[in-house]
Amino acid sequence: MSITKDEVAAFMRHVYTAVGAGTVVAVAFGFMSQEDADKAIDLLKQAGEGVGIVVGAIAALLPIINALRASRSASPTAQIRKVESLPDVTVVATTPKGDEMVEKAKK
Repeated sequence: MSITKDEVAAFMRHVYTAVGAGTVVAVAFGFMSQEDADKAIDLLKQAGEGVGIVVGAIAALLPIINALRASRSASPTAQIRKVESLPDVTVVATTPKGDEMVEKAKK
């Protein structure tokens, strides 16, 4: 599962709406001054921008991480391990090199 910038933006719009409504009520009933409300809104906007930057950085790293995982799973040792993990399969080495690979996969 990967989160896109659009999903983060949609989520943050809901957060902004909820915090904005709460701030309006707090200012209206005198629980918060206008200056404090402005600071709270600015702080929330900065947090939302920070989350967007982090999601963008993770999205940039995902292809690299996926390429590394794919290269490891494509190795002969990983393939032998995967086949050996199946309950109905017995791996039988037919050549000395194959026997060597099976022993290496078992380690």
